[in-house]
Amino acid sequence: VAPETRGWDENKQETFLQREKEEAHDYRYFPEPDLPPLSFSKELIQEIRHELPELPQGRKKRFKKEYKLSDEHIEVLVTNKDLGEYFEQVASELEEKHTKLAANYLVSDLRGLLQGMSVEDENFNITAENFAELIKLVSNKEISTPAAKAVLHDMFETGVDPTHIIGEKGLTQVSDKSKIETIAKEIIEKNPKAVDDYKKGKEQALKFLVGQLMAQTKGAVNPKIASEILTGLLR
Repeated sequence: VAPETRGWDENKQETFLQREKEEAHDYRYFPEPDLPPLSFSKELIQEIRHELPELPQGRKKRFKKEYKLSDEHIEVLVTNKDLGEYFEQVASELEEKHTKLAANYLVSDLRGLLQGMSVEDENFNITAENFAELIKLVSNKEISTPAAKAVLHDMFETGVDPTHIIGEKGLTQVSDKSKIETIAKEIIEKNPKAVDDYKKGKEQALKFLVGQLMAQTKGAVNPKIASEILTGLLR
């Protein structure tokens, strides 16, 4: 077989000669006379290796081992280097049991608010400490998930710490079941049609009533508890 480069003719469905391969001397390959032989000690190689930044594949493995995050979250945090570094700042303020929740809020809620903006942007107002504080409040069930989303939005807009926002807006999670039950009875009384629909087997009516209760308490009630109490009162 002759050493040559061939092309493809789509119409004839066959190859054709483009050019013959040349020998090395035809390409004018020759040693570089101005480059002296170089030798590197193992110590220097190791020093240079330590100065290299962490590569994406290495970071993926470390996030999996160190934080035990899902592959989906890891992919986002590694692809978005600045977001990944912000996550690590947040994680440094948290116990290990809170880091998965932090990653979830970062990848879903915070990224939605950013809309392409970077956490390194000068207009980004949420410090890693304040974000970690919000995660602790959610994890400790001091505020409900809907309330947490509202607080995060305010933090994004103002940069104010979550505890201040929660106190100002009265978003502390209501855990007193008797108090929730009182509010639930009011909701049932005000929405007879939804009550009737639920008793006819329409599950969507219960979601409506839960939504009404959540709205009245500004999201300060855990939706699951609200649903359980309403279900119990409607039996």
